[in-house]
Amino acid sequence: MSESMQGKRALLIAPRFFGYEQEVRAELERRGAEVDFLADRPFDTPLQTAITRFRRDWIIGAATRFYRKSLEALGRSHYDLIFVVNGQTLSPDMLRFLRTSYPAARFVLYMWDSMDNRASVLHNLPFFDRCLSFDRQSAETYGMVFRPLFFSAGFTQEASAEHEFDLSFIGTAHSDRWAVATRVKAAIPPQTKCYFYLYLQAPWVYWAYRVTNASMRTAPKSAFRFAPIGKSEVQSVFRRSLGILDIEHPSQTGLTMRTLETLGAQKKLVTTNFRIRDYDFYDPANICCIDRERPVIPKDFLATSYRPTPSEIYQKYRIAGWMDETLEQ
Repeated sequence: MSESMQGKRALLIAPRFFGYEQEVRAELERRGAEVDFLADRPFDTPLQTAITRFRRDWIIGAATRFYRKSLEALGRSHYDLIFVVNGQTLSPDMLRFLRTSYPAARFVLYMWDSMDNRASVLHNLPFFDRCLSFDRQSAETYGMVFRPLFFSAGFTQEASAEHEFDLSFIGTAHSDRWAVATRVKAAIPPQTKCYFYLYLQAPWVYWAYRVTNASMRTAPKSAFRFAPIGKSEVQSVFRRSLGILDIEHPSQTGLTMRTLETLGAQKKLVTTNFRIRDYDFYDPANICCIDRERPVIPKDFLATSYRPTPSEIYQKYRIAGWMDETLEQ
C-alpha cells in the first residue's frame, strides 16, 4: 500500500542525474504531495562538478547562499517532508537552518552513492529522522536502512526473445569502465552484436583522464562520446537488447541504477558486481557475474531467453515500492 501524501507539502533536494530526480518528484506528486525542488550540486558545469566532488569546501558557502536565496524565493512557511537525495552540497549549518525553519517537517535522507565516495555527508546524518542507503555495506557501517534503488516506468517491459543487440552498455566512462568494456568485447564472439556508449562530459575530461587514470592511458578518443544520451534513447536501446553490461565503480558495493533498470526491462545482465548474488531477484539464468580483469561469459548465456522474475519481487523494485519503503514511518 503506497503511503499517501495527499495535501502535504514536500521539499525535494536531489542531484540532477539523467532525470531520476524528476522520477522521484513525479512519484511524490502521484501520491498527492505539492513538491518544491532544489538541486543538490546546483553548479553543474563539468568543472564545477569536479570541484564539488574533490574540493567541496571551495563551493559549500556558495551552495548555502543558493539554498537560502531559493527558499526565500519559494516563500514557504511549512513543509511536511524534507527529502534529500545525497545532499552533497548541504552543510550541517544549512541543515540546522532547515530544522529551525521547518520544525514540523520529517527529514529523510536517501544515499544513492556510496558513503566512501561521499564522506562529507557523514556529518549530516544526525539531522535526519530516517537515513537510507542503496549500499548494504554503508548501511551496516553507519546505522542506515538498507534499501536498493528502483526502476522507473519507462523501463518496464515484458520479457521478449526478439532483439537487435546481443549486449549493450551505456554509462559514464569513470574509473576503469573503458578498460573493462574493452576486455568484455575481446572476450565475446566476434559476431556478437554490441552497442556501447561510453560518455565523458567534455574532451578536456578525456585528456585529464589520460594523465590521471592509469586504466585509460591507451584509450583512443574515438572510444568516447561527449554528448549526453537522453533517457528515451537509453530506454530504446534497452528494448532492443537481449543483455545489458553493468560495470560498477570499483569502490562501490551497492547495485547501480542500471542493474535495476535491467530488471525492469526484463533483460539479461552481465555485471562485475558479484554482490548481486545476495539479492532476492538474482537468477543465474538471467545474471552473469564476470571478473573485471578476466571476463568470461558462457557462450549459451546470450543465446537463451530471459526467465521472467516473480511478480512480487518485480513490484518491490518499481519506484512505487522504493518510495513505500523510503518514507516508511
